[in-house]
Amino acid sequence: MRLLDLAVPACLCAAAAAQHLVSYDPLPIGTGLMIEAQLPTRMIPGPVPPNPGYPIGPVLPPAPFGVVPAGDATHNGLLNQIWHTNGQFLAAMPAPNFPGAVPPPAPVFPIAPGVLAMLGGPVTGIAINPLANVMFLCSAPGMVVGVQPVPGTPIVVPPFVPGFAMGPISGLDYDSMTGSLFAVDGAGGVYNFAVGGAPLAPPILGAPLPAVAGDVAIDKSGYINPAGVRPIYVVSGPVMLDVTFAAAVPQLSGAFLPTGCAFIARPASSMPGAMGCACGPLLPNFRANAPMTSGNGAFGLAIDSLPPFSPVLMAFDGAFNPAFPFINVSGCGLGLFLGSPTINTNFMLTNAGGAALWNLPLTFLPPGIGPIWAQAFYPCAADPAGFAITPTLQVSVCGH
Repeated sequence: MRLLDLAVPACLCAAAAAQHLVSYDPLPIGTGLMIEAQLPTRMIPGPVPPNPGYPIGPVLPPAPFGVVPAGDATHNGLLNQIWHTNGQFLAAMPAPNFPGAVPPPAPVFPIAPGVLAMLGGPVTGIAINPLANVMFLCSAPGMVVGVQPVPGTPIVVPPFVPGFAMGPISGLDYDSMTGSLFAVDGAGGVYNFAVGGAPLAPPILGAPLPAVAGDVAIDKSGYINPAGVRPIYVVSGPVMLDVTFAAAVPQLSGAFLPTGCAFIARPASSMPGAMGCACGPLLPNFRANAPMTSGNGAFGLAIDSLPPFSPVLMAFDGAFNPAFPFINVSGCGLGLFLGSPTINTNFMLTNAGGAALWNLPLTFLPPGIGPIWAQAFYPCAADPAGFAITPTLQVSVCGH
């Protein structure tokens, strides 16, 4: 059974978020970390504490002072590159929760002086279109230009000004599901416009924020929130907030003064922040091996930290069991339904390193498909039943 066979009926019955945001919190004022937070899902509908952060690398010089913070971050979901800037240089690092990334053209390189002069100041927002390999840059005055993210930053989209009356722009995001851009100003106003600047929707104004807005990111999973629209998150100081409806509950970002945030297409987990559900000495890591983005043929579900040549049963279904009943003593509760007619399973053996990979290519799937829920069953002599179960992962096909 193909992933599409389960994902299509699943998305028709109930859309649910399955993604993370990573906040870029550079020194000297911030923590010096990239900090991921899992957003609310059907598994855990309330705010989730952020995961431990990972060091920013390469480290860039402190950003120049301005009316809004210079600097930003964006994620290439096809190549697993987190790009970040201090307003004058571009750098890229892998999102470490996936095992690899395509190396960037150079670890660090300056934004061309002519591009900075055209923008009228340091870069306050970046957003990437991975398919076209275009990095959009913006400045506080509201000028936007598209460059190739390579040394020399050659211009490929001429500069333009969005057709809105905006405050100083502090962040930018590209939405591959619509081919449009989102900008946020320092006061938290969010503006959606086409490449070229034509407005596409009325501005979103008046969201209560604790500090200057650092960046904006739209949910690329196709999830529809209680307001009937896709969530749009603004990060501000220590919180991130879906600004599309007044009843949204702020969530901790784990950052201090982030100047950027980025959507990362990483499956949500029923045990966020935890490596796995322990059974005696075993603590397996059940995860995605690559971003769950449309067109990503490298996507799959992987398990590691098990004994070599150990049997594993991987399973996924479009039906989700919110009760998480225990059918043994240790490990995690069951997030799937035993006996479901649509469940798909795959029996595997771990390799000599105690890992196994179930390839689930997303090559021809459009964004918005899903969600499905997945778990792995593994033998464990420490449990009376002789086996244990990993956390449940929630998977959706996302935009890049």
